[in-house]
Amino acid sequence: MTPSPSPIPQPPRVAFLGPSGTFTDMAARELFPRVAEFVQAPTIEGVFDAIRRGAAAYGVVPIENSTEGSITSAVDALIEGGLFIRRELVLEISHCLISMNAQLTQIQRVYSHPQALAQCRDWLAEHLATAELVPASSTAAAAQEALKDSHAAAIGSRLAAELSGLPVLCDGIQDLAENATRFALIALEDAPRTGDDKTTVAFAVRDSRGALRRVLEVLDEHGISLTRIESRPSRQKAWDYVFLADLAGHREEHHIAAALLVLGERCPMLRILGSYPRFR
Repeated sequence: MTPSPSPIPQPPRVAFLGPSGTFTDMAARELFPRVAEFVQAPTIEGVFDAIRRGAAAYGVVPIENSTEGSITSAVDALIEGGLFIRRELVLEISHCLISMNAQLTQIQRVYSHPQALAQCRDWLAEHLATAELVPASSTAAAAQEALKDSHAAAIGSRLAAELSGLPVLCDGIQDLAENATRFALIALEDAPRTGDDKTTVAFAVRDSRGALRRVLEVLDEHGISLTRIESRPSRQKAWDYVFLADLAGHREEHHIAAALLVLGERCPMLRILGSYPRFR
């Protein structure tokens, strides 16, 4: 009897913050350079929802910028639980001013994502001080708005300029030359151990003197290097905070698993947001 042929594996479906031409689109294509079916989502929350609904196996979202810090909506969605960081990617971000209008003096409005506007605030204050800054859902969406407005420009990537057909008036307009964004590949499961990993956790502490210090002492006692920590509002009640921390190592390593067990008993909330290979 002739054996039936093995099914042809389907390319993974990958959700990203659309439309095409965003920096998240660029990150997704770098994470999946060969074969993938890319699914555009209108918001970061939409990327998480696509995975929860089974419409995509993976998602790509920005989680931190070197100039402006954490991306609130992405971090809050991770803290809510259910999905995990499976991989990270740090992408150098170079912003362009793109417009059909070749004269800066004729530009009355500048469209872009709020993060991009913030990353270029000094340049905008110097060169387009009187222009109205108009938030858009993405840098690619901003390019589409500028395409329809003869007195407007957009801030976005060279890819957004190419896809929209808008000329690049100025390149590299971000305030800091070393401007980078950290993207996360999210999925229903995090990554297996590689020997060079990171673990991201979120935790709350009790409202008592020295509570955070005692958490840090647990990590130190177990020989764990803390590579990043930040606090953010818990969104549960006013002036209540959650801490996010990156730990060097994988959650399955004995010393990290032991420390997390202790913290789980001492902290009113502890969530493992994922263990994944450290970006090099």
